[in-house]
Amino acid sequence: MTFENYYEYTLKMFRSMATGLFLYPLFVALSESFDLNTHYYLPRPAVITTGTVFMVISIVFFPLASYLAHIFAVKCETARKLGKKLMIAYIFSAGLSETIAVFGLIIYIVSADLKYFYLFFVLSFVHLILHRPKRDEWQKFAKNVSE
Repeated sequence: MTFENYYEYTLKMFRSMATGLFLYPLFVALSESFDLNTHYYLPRPAVITTGTVFMVISIVFFPLASYLAHIFAVKCETARKLGKKLMIAYIFSAGLSETIAVFGLIIYIVSADLKYFYLFFVLSFVHLILHRPKRDEWQKFAKNVSE
């Protein structure tokens, strides 16, 4: 595969992950609409502690995802190798975004509180949008390798 192919493949993966992200609110809507009894209630202090831990982890994911591409791109001799490492970094970043949505789903299941689920869902979607693969970023990395 060429550098451009890696970019296109990464873009397709991101689009499919963004689409898949909307399965979580679909699950919540079905659970609420049909009263599927998917909740495992925890005491309120445990939910608050868990939610706080998940929020801190989610906030840490933002700068981590920003530096992933730089970390993975270190010491790449060829554009092909760079494309492969950037693809891994961006897919890993999308995985971090999915994890934030899963945090929201967990909080919803243990508390049945929709506002926390949607808070994490929106945070996850913003993360996915901010850390999507951008052609100009990839070209800057490629330019650094060719020099």
